[in-house]
Amino acid sequence: MNVTCLCALWCDVCGIYREGFFALAKDFPHLQFRWLDIEDDAEEVGELEVENFPTILVERGGARLFYGPLPPQVEHLRRLLESLQERS
Repeated sequence: MNVTCLCALWCDVCGIYREGFFALAKDFPHLQFRWLDIEDDAEEVGELEVENFPTILVERGGARLFYGPLPPQVEHLRRLLESLQERS
């Protein structure tokens, strides 16, 4: 699974969330974690709509498993990833 966080450099919430996001990646070494800035990485973000931060995209083999904003506490992302892994 690929886990992407879509945020912005100017967003204070994103700045705080980033450290926890990458710390969580250590607990899921079999997953690929990426951080995309919606402005700096606009070409990669493409047509994805981002209304709130952080917005999380989880994909497996090109299939979108989850896409949307999450509360900026890493435990919410942990529970989401555990749930998605249980379904596979």
